[in-house]
Amino acid sequence: MRIEIISTGDEIVTGLVVDTNAAWLSALLLEQGWQVRRRLTVGDNLADLKTVLQESASRAEVVLVCGGLGPTADDLTAQAAAEAFDQPLTLFPDWLATIEARYASRGRPMAQSNAKQAWLPQGSEILDNPVGTACGFVVRSGQSQLFFTPGVPFEFKQMVREQILPRLKQLAGAQIDTELRRFYTFGVSESALSDMLDGNPWPAGIELGYRSSMPLIELKLIGHGASAADMESAERRLLDTIRPWLVGSGDTEPAQQILALLQGKPLALLEGESGGALLALCHGHPRLEANFSTQLADELAQLPTADAGLQLTIGREGTEGVPLLLSADGMHIGQTVKVSHPDPESRRKILAFAALDMLRRHMLGEPVLGDYLTLARTAQRS
Repeated sequence: MRIEIISTGDEIVTGLVVDTNAAWLSALLLEQGWQVRRRLTVGDNLADLKTVLQESASRAEVVLVCGGLGPTADDLTAQAAAEAFDQPLTLFPDWLATIEARYASRGRPMAQSNAKQAWLPQGSEILDNPVGTACGFVVRSGQSQLFFTPGVPFEFKQMVREQILPRLKQLAGAQIDTELRRFYTFGVSESALSDMLDGNPWPAGIELGYRSSMPLIELKLIGHGASAADMESAERRLLDTIRPWLVGSGDTEPAQQILALLQGKPLALLEGESGGALLALCHGHPRLEANFSTQLADELAQLPTADAGLQLTIGREGTEGVPLLLSADGMHIGQTVKVSHPDPESRRKILAFAALDMLRRHMLGEPVLGDYLTLARTAQRS
């Protein structure tokens, strides 16, 4: 099922507002096994809106359009849809009555401009908005269904979950079943993974997608009507290649999967160079003790250790890199790593996950020090 997303509004095009709706929607659809093929952004211009609606409808089976359904003169989406698909704007009395009733229930008079939100393309289907005055609607054009929603995030998300997602599942059920399997790697670059994985074709109906989410690379094995045997075969092939850097799979964030291995055991954090990035990964752990210090040593042998329990320590950066130490019931294993990344925040995230991966490996009985391709190890302690 080919899906495209259109976001509307001058405030998005100009960068005054960040388009979080499209990002949220793309991720939600991916969880269902549907990867969005295109995302487009268009300003409050009637001609541009008409053009982009027609173009997307000519390509995609499903087009999700967000924004431009308000009562003001620059809210042009309904008019653009009416003109693009030759379905003249028509008053929907039931929705007008709904708007009037909502204002009456709040003891407020309805502004005349709100009536504009009850004028929709002729023949369209209303999508209920239980919290706002702008309803959504569905327009059909050829093989395409276009779903229109307001842009207010709270209204938009509720309508997607309650009104649109069930319709998409029904539509997809009549077509090809899609399955999504997710895997997460650390310590290997996207380009290196591509070199290892993209040389040979996958079985028919199966594709591999990549998503860089610092400091991890997510790999998405997507099956479109693929057999269970082919999906299992593709997963085995994928895991055989990425296992040295595999840190999680499924829909739960890898950091949460690692913390679950502790089964409620206490964990102490002592951070220097990572500046709280390790705490950000571990903050949901119920038995956590975290401290930050700018006075930690920059050499592995000088980092403080814990004689009992579990402690992760990230020191200061020195000439040889940043020392990381795991203390586990009197055993102390560490490494000094150099992180080559120009962005300070990304560097902190890499250091934090490198420390957390040491904990993961210890809890699974694997060698604590991994063989990373994106980190240079200059010293180690075991």
